[in-house]
Amino acid sequence: MRSNLHFMRIQLLVLLSLLSLTNLINARPFNLEYEYRAFRARGDAKQITTKALKSYELVLTSDSLAGRETTKPGMWKAAHYLANHLEAAGASPLESAPGFLNQYPVRVKNITQTPVLELSTESDTLRLSDSEQFRFLPMWIDSETKGTDTLLFVGYGINADSLGYNDFSNISVKNKILVFFSNEPVDSLGVSRITGQSKSPYGSGRAKRNRMRELGANGTIEILQADTAQTFTEQTEWLTRFAKRDQMSLPVDSAITPFLSFTVSWAAIDSFLMSHRVNLSEIKRKIDLTLKPHSFIMSQRAFYDIHVVTKIDTAVNVIGVIPGNDPSRAHEAVMITAHFDHLGEHDGKIYRGADDNASGTSVVMALASAFSKAGPGPRTQIFLFFSGEEKGLLGSKYYSDHPLWPLADVVAEVNVDMVGRNAPDSIFVIGSDMLSHDLDAVVHTAARWTKGIHLNLRYNAKDDPNRFYYRSDHYSLAKHDIPSVFYFSGIHDDYHQVTDTMDKLDFEKMERVSRMIYLATRTLNAMKNRPSLYTTDAEVH
Repeated sequence: MRSNLHFMRIQLLVLLSLLSLTNLINARPFNLEYEYRAFRARGDAKQITTKALKSYELVLTSDSLAGRETTKPGMWKAAHYLANHLEAAGASPLESAPGFLNQYPVRVKNITQTPVLELSTESDTLRLSDSEQFRFLPMWIDSETKGTDTLLFVGYGINADSLGYNDFSNISVKNKILVFFSNEPVDSLGVSRITGQSKSPYGSGRAKRNRMRELGANGTIEILQADTAQTFTEQTEWLTRFAKRDQMSLPVDSAITPFLSFTVSWAAIDSFLMSHRVNLSEIKRKIDLTLKPHSFIMSQRAFYDIHVVTKIDTAVNVIGVIPGNDPSRAHEAVMITAHFDHLGEHDGKIYRGADDNASGTSVVMALASAFSKAGPGPRTQIFLFFSGEEKGLLGSKYYSDHPLWPLADVVAEVNVDMVGRNAPDSIFVIGSDMLSHDLDAVVHTAARWTKGIHLNLRYNAKDDPNRFYYRSDHYSLAKHDIPSVFYFSGIHDDYHQVTDTMDKLDFEKMERVSRMIYLATRTLNAMKNRPSLYTTDAEVH
């Protein structure tokens, strides 16, 4: 015992000599125990190599796995590959599970008839053609939906109160269909009038629709602004692809409130609205010039008729554990997660998802091997690969509702989603300080002990217009008050495209990120006390 204590003192002295006094003073957040544990784990982290990461990526992005779409054969092949890897790495299935595979049901829906959309007044009706004039996004419709609703024009559909612009000021959107321009107000050079950036997240149609749904609207009609370089068909190619894919939900979620989502061509409705004294070009010009909202109830109403059929299918998560070796703490677990599904194969093209999220999957595979070689920690280490993320976080939602390990005994969750692109020396971290100062301290400590990588907090906010905090699997666990962190290298032009391929990944960056995450998770596993949760709102940030 005396020799062990003496050795620990020597290590602490080495640690303190490596960290200059200035660094100690400026390090925020700082905890000596975390610094010590991260320092000790550095040697084991070196087992994670670019060679191993490349070998995993090669399989995950192969033709055989065909893009790993949820419920498809490629997903099942990927799941068995991950299960075999966990077994070879020395992980075990949970005692509460029959094996590494954790199956769950999903409701799959398809559009059976061409959607109908009409705009009408008492004397006039415009029936739009689905093939040339509008697109329907079937995300939030699970059955036949037919009706007529009031239209409310809401400018650009942007809520940026903190920046002085809000299209929803002093209006009620509940039970209405909201009509809005795509993108955002810009000046003559194309720079956002709201943020001063060439392109800002406030122009995202996805973010707008999510916000309008939260506000209680019945649906949306996005007016796609004319682009002289592209036709409407070319501009909405991604919507066409999306509508062709199976839309899914968990059976328990099937009773969701219907929410309609249409995108229409400017040219298709401009003349009709002009004949009823709604001049889209003039309204847009005034908003762009004055940056003052222009919202009003329209004289037209919308009629819609949507036909959808559903069936029940099966998806799968993959889970394995390395049991803890401390009888007093082995019942507690640290969870490392990544989604392994992607978009599959469509129109003869494979969406390989090398970054999204074969990169995160490869990192977690490497972490499982490294943990096994280093030996167990005091707490149990869980490795969990989710499917269904691209369909709406389905795998993680199902798991959090049907956990195989008591959620109260999960002390922290580390989620890895898209970590192979963009700046070679930085990684975005999201959520580490949302529920626990201790988790945040561990995350920053691990970064300090990893060469060539630093943390970027740009998206670490619940009100970030990109809503990244809500868009990956960590959120399903964070909702249950489990301290969670999301590692993410950011969006790029190949996101959800067939061009998201292995040759574009930065494997040296992935190696550094993997080693940093190893330090963080090893520290979480070994630290004396589990990360404490905030007890009051005042503690946050």
